[in-house]
Amino acid sequence: MSNDALDRLKKRQRPSVPSRDISIQDRVPDTSIARYLESEVFTKPPLDELKTKQSTIRPESAISERLQEVCRANGLSREVLIEALFNHYESDPETWQAILAEVKQKAEYRQKIANYRGAQSMMQQFES
Repeated sequence: MSNDALDRLKKRQRPSVPSRDISIQDRVPDTSIARYLESEVFTKPPLDELKTKQSTIRPESAISERLQEVCRANGLSREVLIEALFNHYESDPETWQAILAEVKQKAEYRQKIANYRGAQSMMQQFES
C-alpha cells in the first residue's frame, strides 16, 4: 500500500456511534434465568472438595474411540466416566475380580509387546 493510500485511510472520517448503556444494575432479570441461577443445579460446589491429578492414559485405539463415542453421546468427559466406572465396579467384589483378571491378561500382553519392541530397537542399534 502506498503512502498516499495510507494517508487517505488515516484521514477518512468515520461515523460516530452513540455509546450504549451496558450496565446490568438497572435491568430486570428474566425470571426463568434468575430461578435457574438460584437453583441447586447451578450452585457452585466448594472448590476445595474436588482435588484432581492430571494424568495421561493411552488406551487401545478401538477402545479409545468407543470411549469417546459414549462420552459424546452422553455429554461426559472420559475422566468422569472412568471414575464412575471404577467406583461402581470396586463396590461389586465379584465383578471387580473379573475385571482385575482381564486387566492382568491385558497387562501381560502389553508387556510382551513392549519387550518385543525394545528388543527390536536394540537389534537395530547394534546393526548400525
